Amino acid sequence: MKNYNAWVAIFIVALFPFLTLSAKSTKEKGGKETLNLREVFANLNTPGLESISKTARLDLADYWDADSVHFVRTASGGVANLEEFTKNYVRVKVSNVSTVELKILPYKKGEIVACVFTVGDSVQAKDSEIDFYDASLVPMKKNRFFSAPVLSQFFAIPKGSSTVMEEIREAVPFPTVAYSLSPLTDDLTARLTVEDYISPDDLPLLNRFARKELVAPWTGKYKFNN
Repeated sequence: MKNYNAWVAIFIVALFPFLTLSAKSTKEKGGKETLNLREVFANLNTPGLESISKTARLDLADYWDADSVHFVRTASGGVANLEEFTKNYVRVKVSNVSTVELKILPYKKGEIVACVFTVGDSVQAKDSEIDFYDASLVPMKKNRFFSAPVLSQFFAIPKGSSTVMEEIREAVPFPTVAYSLSPLTDDLTARLTVEDYISPDDLPLLNRFARKELVAPWTGKYKFNN
């Protein structure tokens, strides 16, 4: 009997990670599976957040709930803090030059997680990486959910002015783009961030035709149609 009980205990311990993982989501009426952002934030393994331990992430969430500003030390020796935390959106300042945004999005009969990791400051042009995770926090194929805008979409070029676009492409050979999510909508915003490294002589041309930003609504995928 003792051996039997021992095997039962071992079996339960072996199952515990899977039970914990499933606790990240709950079922609503109608069968829709919803994610708990606090659990997602604590457990997600994604670029930008790997330097903040699970304990530190939970501390940030606890202090936010208490309406108190809190800073935690990261593994890289920096300092991180929360800038926004709602039911389905969180923004974390990971360092002086990087931020991470998480957004829970509806998808089919459940939800998935979008993550935007942005690096850059007033010296380095901001550039973002976007990833997606399923309800078990497993990475999903990005091209299923995201189509990056092309350079020409960031400019309102008069019809027939092909020469102008050619000049812009020459001025911006390596475009950098900062993406951002929102606590208010499911939209994804894209902003071209090349003004810090292109030639000052080319700035007037870019500023004349540049769009301030592009916005892609969530339709089960982010696609910029401008």
